[in-house]
Amino acid sequence: MTRAQYINLGRSGLKVSRLILGTWYLPTLPELDSYGVRRINEEATLRLWRKAVDMGVNTIDTANRYHGAIAPVPVTHVGYVERLLGRFLKTVDRDSLVIATKVRFRMGNGPNDEGLSRKHILKAVKDSLERLQTGYIDLYQAHGPDPSTPLEETMRTLDYLVKEGLVHYVGCSNFQAWMVSEALAVSQRLGLVEFVSVQPLYNMLQRDAEKELFPLVREKGLGVICYSPLAQGLLAGRYLGGRAQDARASYSPSVNPLLTERNLQIVEQLAVMAKEKGVTLAQLSLAWLLHQPEVTAPIIGATKPEQLEENLQALEVKLSAEDLKRINEILERHPQQ
Repeated sequence: MTRAQYINLGRSGLKVSRLILGTWYLPTLPELDSYGVRRINEEATLRLWRKAVDMGVNTIDTANRYHGAIAPVPVTHVGYVERLLGRFLKTVDRDSLVIATKVRFRMGNGPNDEGLSRKHILKAVKDSLERLQTGYIDLYQAHGPDPSTPLEETMRTLDYLVKEGLVHYVGCSNFQAWMVSEALAVSQRLGLVEFVSVQPLYNMLQRDAEKELFPLVREKGLGVICYSPLAQGLLAGRYLGGRAQDARASYSPSVNPLLTERNLQIVEQLAVMAKEKGVTLAQLSLAWLLHQPEVTAPIIGATKPEQLEENLQALEVKLSAEDLKRINEILERHPQQ
């Protein structure tokens, strides 16, 4: 059985698994809840997380807003995944795991119930710790920029959390390169804790991070935890032939814009290559990410045990220089607009 491998997160001493378990999309039940959203299958989720840990995955990524069923929910229902993860942490060795969560987006109806202000961050971290039923968060990430709050205020607050032992490391998600650079400059100027990682959208079909973020990452030694490594299922082969093989496209508006002729042509050509190598398209796609020198760890979103096993087997897929050249030629034939 394939077991996870480990790598330092950027220049920090924190070791994370090379494939990180995501929680944005969880196993669901057929029926809808009172919000019209698919109900989470809690027991199946707990079994899946247990299997991941048993297979060596030591890092789980979540966010205080996550509900686990993709579709948006009212603010009265956010925090659901953190609560479920807190239940799970009571069944395992908490200190052996790296738990990453996030702060930024709306968690209530008040004017201070979102953002990266000191007031919101302090309340948000308290609430996350309570939901997670833990005394600390390993990696606390700014989920997105907040133009209404000075960076100095945000970084001073994150520094306070680290000094208090509530948070061990800090990072950011969905920050443009210049925003990351400014945040690092503020921390260096004031002697505050610095971001150790960034979490961008990155996969073979969506490569904007290569333009400005990755050069900064190389210069500053930041870790890269990339989300949506399989492009909402396109790079897992769910839409081969142009038709969805599951219902995700019907209730996730983020999928439909990806179903372009360009993307489907790329997927078809990559699927041929994967078959020739004797691996699945998902394994090829994840292996490609693992071969990118800037990438620390992709976040995988398995909802079934067999998907988890398939994804972890990507750790054993070796791509030669010729393989990487062939993939690059496929991608360059269909440049991103």
